[in-house]
Amino acid sequence: MNDSPPQTVRGDEALALGALAAGIGLAVGYPGAPATGIFEALARLSVPGQVTLEWAANEKVAIEMAIGASLAGTRALVIVKGVGLNIALDPLATMSYAGCHTGLVIAVGDDPGGWSSQNEQDSRWLARLAEVPIVEATETASAAALMAQAFAWSEGLYTPVILRLTRGLAQERAALREPPWQLPPALGRFLRKEDRWMVYPRVVVRRRHSLHRRLRSFAQALVSSPYDALCGAGDLGILAAGHPFSKVRRLVEGNGNISLLGMASAWPLPEERLIPWMRTLRRLLILEEGGPFVEEQIRALAQRAGLSLEILGRANRAIPEEGEIVEEDLRRGLMALTAEGPFERVNTCTEPPIPPSSLCEDCPYRPTFEALRAAMERQGGRERYLVVGETGCMVRAIPTGLFDVKYSLGSALGIALGLALYERHHRVIALVGDSCFFHSEVNALPTLAQCRAPVAILLLDNGSTAQTGGQPHPGTPYDARHSPRAPVEIERVLAAYGLEAEVLSPRNPSALQAAFEAALGAEGPRVLIVREPCPRYRQGG
Repeated sequence: MNDSPPQTVRGDEALALGALAAGIGLAVGYPGAPATGIFEALARLSVPGQVTLEWAANEKVAIEMAIGASLAGTRALVIVKGVGLNIALDPLATMSYAGCHTGLVIAVGDDPGGWSSQNEQDSRWLARLAEVPIVEATETASAAALMAQAFAWSEGLYTPVILRLTRGLAQERAALREPPWQLPPALGRFLRKEDRWMVYPRVVVRRRHSLHRRLRSFAQALVSSPYDALCGAGDLGILAAGHPFSKVRRLVEGNGNISLLGMASAWPLPEERLIPWMRTLRRLLILEEGGPFVEEQIRALAQRAGLSLEILGRANRAIPEEGEIVEEDLRRGLMALTAEGPFERVNTCTEPPIPPSSLCEDCPYRPTFEALRAAMERQGGRERYLVVGETGCMVRAIPTGLFDVKYSLGSALGIALGLALYERHHRVIALVGDSCFFHSEVNALPTLAQCRAPVAILLLDNGSTAQTGGQPHPGTPYDARHSPRAPVEIERVLAAYGLEAEVLSPRNPSALQAAFEAALGAEGPRVLIVREPCPRYRQGG
């Protein structure tokens, strides 16, 4: 503890402060809101040599690097957005069996409301699938301390811990209630013990038995956790899991008949703390961002404990099943909680007020897409083509009607391959981003090279992960601290698979259009790289 005045920070900055207090040696991830701010804060608050910062090619590589660092005795933080946890699930679901050596925490940014994502994924279900504990700060004031505590829990129980955040917590500003506590130095060495870090068929059941024992210990530690907050009293209860506690607290302050519990643990639950509290209630409203994850656990817990209280939440539509919880949803939930008779179920959802976006005026994609349109018109008309896009700056061109198909990050080439093999009436065009290429598009290259599907591939290389703030990828000539480094050349990766690529510049629209026309008329696959650095991140900052 120190006597300095409380520090006012954003939630993502608070989490970064907690990670630094925990003494991390590695922060690694893949950019995506709302988690990216943690990485950016670490870059501002640390110096070279204190923490290694690395944007990995994808989330699977990120978590595998963190596992290796933990085994080497270095504390590691993984930073990904919710949809990225899918990519990391394979190593995570196995690593949980063997556990970790020094502390390993995964900060996962979920996006209720779909502010900057292609879905409203609730990563808590994946955490439970992988059998990894997941916690969530109830407010910015305690976020730094919870991050440091997550490392202590992880290291003490040899178990990776997921710390979930949402857009609301990431952007909330508040003074830290207290500085995060400093952890002692990490071990700094590999623990050599026969079979300790091996996971293979003969030991699977034994390892899982050990995992379940560690999870029970974790649940026991949560019973006395100081990161839960209980205020008010009465026979009407609200259980706010994570950041919804901050949202609802100001609405119920002064209400003498409501007991409000802000809970930091999503799974496992501190059941020994919850049951006595629930016995005092006749009706309980559960608030959580995402699906009825905690709600379903509470219903099961109430049944096992023989409790007869009425439980309201997303599952029975006391609040909307979709979207971020906003003040209108909270008021509806409070009306349902305090109603004497049956409550009115919510059958609508609130769309977030996301402003429309468009390509920047000086974006190199503008002349590229104009040349593509002109080439399609000259080669039979737009209706002859199916254009497959993906996540990245190119989504800002969606309102122009350029795309026919757009799913998730790194999916354009695989989808285009499937279309080209079976769609006989259209020529297929795949628009591939450079960061997406290294993330997972590269996995489709062997199949493309072997099946020779008639796909025109336009690889848009602006030298950074521009949509999320210009973060580097393997093809970027600078690292996470903006120091120069040698990039991996995309055309050399393609050449290794026997695919030749023509490199073009959007500064020559006539040459661009001519190349596009030739690619659209080719019998097999054609790869064109349109290369021009994003003007905003040309110098890596």
